[in-house]
Amino acid sequence: MKFTVKREQLFPLLTRVNSIVENKSTQKIRTHVLLNANDGNLSLVGFDNDIKMSGSIEATIEQSGSTTVSSVKLYEIVRSLTASADIAMELNDNTLHISCGKSKFHLATIDAEEFPLPDAYVFDKQFSLPAHDIVGLFGLVKFSMASNDVRHYLNGLLLHFTQTDLMAVSTDGHRLSVADIPNTFGIDEQKAIIPRKAVAEVSSWLSTIDSNIEVNLSESHIQFTTGTIEMTSTLINAEYPAYETVIPELAEKLIVIPKEDLKQALGRAKILSSEYGVGASLSFEPWKLNLSAKNMENESVEDSIDINYDGDNIKTAFNINYLQDILNVIDNDSVTLSLQDSHSSCLIYDAEKENAKYIVMPMNI
Repeated sequence: MKFTVKREQLFPLLTRVNSIVENKSTQKIRTHVLLNANDGNLSLVGFDNDIKMSGSIEATIEQSGSTTVSSVKLYEIVRSLTASADIAMELNDNTLHISCGKSKFHLATIDAEEFPLPDAYVFDKQFSLPAHDIVGLFGLVKFSMASNDVRHYLNGLLLHFTQTDLMAVSTDGHRLSVADIPNTFGIDEQKAIIPRKAVAEVSSWLSTIDSNIEVNLSESHIQFTTGTIEMTSTLINAEYPAYETVIPELAEKLIVIPKEDLKQALGRAKILSSEYGVGASLSFEPWKLNLSAKNMENESVEDSIDINYDGDNIKTAFNINYLQDILNVIDNDSVTLSLQDSHSSCLIYDAEKENAKYIVMPMNI
């Protein structure tokens, strides 16, 4: 195998592939990227047993062939080279020789036949949408996915196709995020739980894409394709909780709070909140919200915000981080809260964009 590629074309693709490779796997082959040079193209494949990322770029091929090398080492080498450089690679005696200007590198390889490629994927549903739509939808809810929860279905994001909407849902058992866009894809009543890692990769990768993406879906896998790059992820095989039953009815009296005032007050409260609970007490009364927090050293903070509310007094407490996460994805200058009483969960949303709702459970502090 012998070929030359441009660094400016190789690096973006290698970045994507390297991001899903298990660089600390006990199986050395799983830390490798598969390179295949053929027919004027260089293709790269990374696979971590759940996610496959692949793509191709133009290359000047002198000798076709394939091999695997350490993904992270190849990535660091290419990253270190000049942006406009041409990179020459040649496989000889199980060593990949890389040359660029006066720099030369020699990497150990593993035969391409040992690379654990997955079986061929079969999909029964296809649709397309603008990349920014899926990135935006994921961005509204992904922060409330669980991490390493024994209930593995919580460690992912639910896509729920209804007759009218495509819903994105995430929860860690203490909070719930739900957002939607119109379902114009001809797919009704289907659910797919996308693993956390795949959600992060899609959000990062597609955030720089302006065009439409193609999405393929089956009962076990989901695939995203744009240009020559393709990412396929195994879906979490589980029944997602009935999230619809957790969304509370709107309270008779809604609470409207200036978003920036609330963000700043929560930031101040967090300074002295308990490191174990990170909670703040919130006391709502007509036209005013009083916040307070304390820690194990009996230090405390009190604050107040002018709000639009003329209902009964309600005293409750919430995790400060959870509230901050929600405020960070709401664009409006104000945020609307619906709270039935001191013990109920709180429904939070943007009154001008009601395509996203957030539910936070109260905490005891």
